Amino acid sequence: MIPSVPARVAGLLLAALALVSCSRDSASPSASPAGATKAPPATAVTASPDAPDAVKKLFGRWLRADGGYVLELRGADRSGVVQAGYFNPKSINVSRAVWMQGGAGLQVAVELNDTGYPGATYVLTYDAQGDRLAGQYTQPAMQQSFDVEFMRQPKQP
Repeated sequence: MIPSVPARVAGLLLAALALVSCSRDSASPSASPAGATKAPPATAVTASPDAPDAVKKLFGRWLRADGGYVLELRGADRSGVVQAGYFNPKSINVSRAVWMQGGAGLQVAVELNDTGYPGATYVLTYDAQGDRLAGQYTQPAMQQSFDVEFMRQPKQP
């Protein structure tokens, strides 16, 4: 069974998404959102020297247990910004992604903004013991939330 993410934590992560977006927009009006460019191949996952070691454990490709959805986390910095890509199977625009260390542990929130995914969000907690990401997927257009789980995909040579 996948643990539910408390509404308070989900709210904090979504607020962090908004703050990161505002600070990035005010610092650089022409900055593109995290993950807005096409993702590099799985073998090109990059290290982020600024990211805390715990956050680097999130880097890689994650396959959602109930389908062909892939979340790729390939970089981060200390401010909380995560470089992310999302595929179903084609690339879906990631408008914002952040990480946060909280009472529930290391978490990542990802906001999608593309055709069929307007404002859809993932709020996921990293389970180090099981090496998985588990949490909630919210699809505002359908006014529904689902428990989801992602398993790490092996690195390709």
